Amino acid sequence: MIKAFLFDYDGVMTAGVQDGVPASRLAEQLGVSPEKASEWIATIWNPYSTGAMSDEEAWFEIEKQYGKPISPDQRDIWYKWKELTPLPEMVELVEELKTKGYAVGLLSNVFPVTAQLVREHGGYEGFDFVVLSCEAGARKPDPKVYETALAQLKGIDASEVIFLDDRERCIVGAEELGISGIHVTDHGRAIKEVRELAGIL
Repeated sequence: MIKAFLFDYDGVMTAGVQDGVPASRLAEQLGVSPEKASEWIATIWNPYSTGAMSDEEAWFEIEKQYGKPISPDQRDIWYKWKELTPLPEMVELVEELKTKGYAVGLLSNVFPVTAQLVREHGGYEGFDFVVLSCEAGARKPDPKVYETALAQLKGIDASEVIFLDDRERCIVGAEELGISGIHVTDHGRAIKEVRELAGIL
């Protein structure tokens, strides 16, 4: 019996942003190749997205590789709110599930700067709880971050949870803990599947 649903944010609650945008913007700001910028961002990706590295520490690491100071204006490389705005149909789905009595949480890999932006604009509102990699100290598909989410679901077993994500590796990580997954490649199809599972006619 299904009792709870977990949603990823970018690519599930939103239309999804293109991979590599921060690196492309950094390359443009600094006048370096996209490949070089990607290498620099790759060095901070895991520690920054799991809260092990602050904003300043992340930029210090990039500056160290660049060999020069990077001004505040040049640091404007992260995703914008217009790229992270939730889809109305997904917001409606979350509301429908809650109305039907399901527990509904959010589980997202995210940098602190992006989490702050989404939170300020209300993108995380409407969920019973929110688990963010930069606050949980682990990112999908690390089992620890799924366990953090499951701990929020008091009295609900992993087998009673459905997790939606647009990245297959994250679905696999959830399924290894007994959570059922829906790989979101088409929002309309995913909404239909969730509504059928939840008995929403």
